[in-house]
Amino acid sequence: MTATRTLKFCRPFILLLFLLVIFNSHAQNSKSVFVHFAFNKSVLDATARARLDSLTDSLDVSDRIELHGHCDAIGTNDYNDVLSQKRVQSVKNYLLNIGWESGDILIAAGHGKRMPVTSNDNPEQRSLNRRVEIKIIYGNPAASNASPPATKPPTLTEKIADSTVKSGTNLVLRNINFAGGLHRFLPESYPMLEELLEAMRTYPALVIRVEGHICCNPTPADGLDNETGQFNLSEARAKAVKDYLVKNGIETKRISYKGFGHSMPLYPYPEKSIEEEKLNRRVEIRIISK
Repeated sequence: MTATRTLKFCRPFILLLFLLVIFNSHAQNSKSVFVHFAFNKSVLDATARARLDSLTDSLDVSDRIELHGHCDAIGTNDYNDVLSQKRVQSVKNYLLNIGWESGDILIAAGHGKRMPVTSNDNPEQRSLNRRVEIKIIYGNPAASNASPPATKPPTLTEKIADSTVKSGTNLVLRNINFAGGLHRFLPESYPMLEELLEAMRTYPALVIRVEGHICCNPTPADGLDNETGQFNLSEARAKAVKDYLVKNGIETKRISYKGFGHSMPLYPYPEKSIEEEKLNRRVEIRIISK
């Protein structure tokens, strides 16, 4: 076989390899989070809004997203095309209202009922198909080539001062980490605990609820706290944050706490990476009043 004919033979194979590399690279730099809707509705409920708050606070400024809306199989294609787009618009409007820039949302498209994630044989399956997928594109190349920001990321006190942070907003307390299966803080947690303490001191009218979440559980139930033998790990961890604040002079009436177990994961079980586990195993504060 001549060199020319060998090159012609290899060219499609090389092209296929190139496309696979691009696809795999894109897949490794993107993940998806879902919010779900009631039958025939496009309004975000409290759970969906809290999930969007949590997601927003867990991302970096260089990350971008795509929004893809979907429906279950009930109804015509024309009707579901419109409904899926309304669901996308509800998510987009909420994100813009809490401070997103329109340029950060690369795609906002409705797909009707054409792309189910499961069959539509029963109500539970149909509820999973009524969704908006928020596809996260990590590390926008344009942002990575730009000059580094002149200022540090906002502190928790600065976030709370933002006019878009209102009653009902959830903020993730990054790097609040615990010993495995325990409600005991790891040393790296204390800088964020100090940030929270400073915010509570700066805003004496601030009232919060500390919310605990766990990862790696196939059911919505809470996990086992090996320190006490009770299945209330997320609640115990949320209480540990409250106890830290009270111990350092914050009035107990300004802080409540609640554990959500694995009922509100950002990423579904089983988590696919350490990063997904970390983002599911989180502590948040919900602004009650400020």
